[in-house]
Parts: sequence; structure tokens; C-alpha cells
Amino acid sequence: MAANKSTKAQAAKVDDSTMEQFKIESFDVRKYNTIFYSIRDLYGRESQRQLGSDNFDWKAFKLQFEICFGRPEDCRYTTEQLLNFAKYKFNMSLEDLLAYNRKSWELRKRREQQYADMEQINSVIQHISEITNPHIDCSQMLDQYPY
Repeated sequence: MAANKSTKAQAAKVDDSTMEQFKIESFDVRKYNTIFYSIRDLYGRESQRQLGSDNFDWKAFKLQFEICFGRPEDCRYTTEQLLNFAKYKFNMSLEDLLAYNRKSWELRKRREQQYADMEQINSVIQHISEITNPHIDCSQMLDQYPY
């Protein structure tokens, strides 16, 4: 019995080396920071879940994470290594990490907007309290208006 050979032609790799100063890095390399920070956030949240919120310190975690993984600009690990790590630890692919990061940014923006709204409400409340002057001594009013 003869082995069947694949008749599919291999797609030729596009060579963009002649783009010179306009050449861009591959998509996953351009997304290194997104991958890095998604892993840090996921790792931190899982550590927090395991240790309990009372026993978890984000500042200490970030310092320890930097000791282990470095900073994004250090590129201590390749994109492929980080993606393999994310797959092993969190069962997440590049697409999953990008979606996670996008949701995280949306949540941060929503939270910032809520804080800005609360600040605006607080300033209105303070302005109203200044106008109505709540520092009136009620005992003086009662003396002036007997029953």
C-alpha cells in the first residue's frame, strides 16, 4: 500500500525585510506588555484567592513578581515563553489574554468614571451645605420661637 502524499502546497512565507525602517514586529511581540500585565494580574488574583484577601498585599506581590519575571521592558522571557506559561498556569491563549486585558481596561475606565462622578456629587453636596449653612445653633432658634 502506497502512502498518500499531501497535495496541498505550502504557503510561502511573506518576506517583509525590504520594508526597512517601516518594518513592524510580529503581532505577539507587539502585544508583549499586554501579555505580561495580563499574566501579572491573573497570577495576583489567583494568589489573592488562595491566600485570602486579608493576607494578600498587592505591593509586595508586585515586587515579588518583578523579581521573578522582571519588568516588561526587560523582556526577560520571550513572548512564546510567556504564552506557554499562561497556557500552563491559566489555560489561556493569546486571544484569551488580549480579551482579559481589554475587559480589565474597560473595568478600570468604568471605575475611574464612577470615582469622577462621586467627586462631582461630593462637590455639589459640599456646595449645597455651604449655601444652607448647617452650622446654625438650633437652641437660639428655639429661644426666639417659643411654643
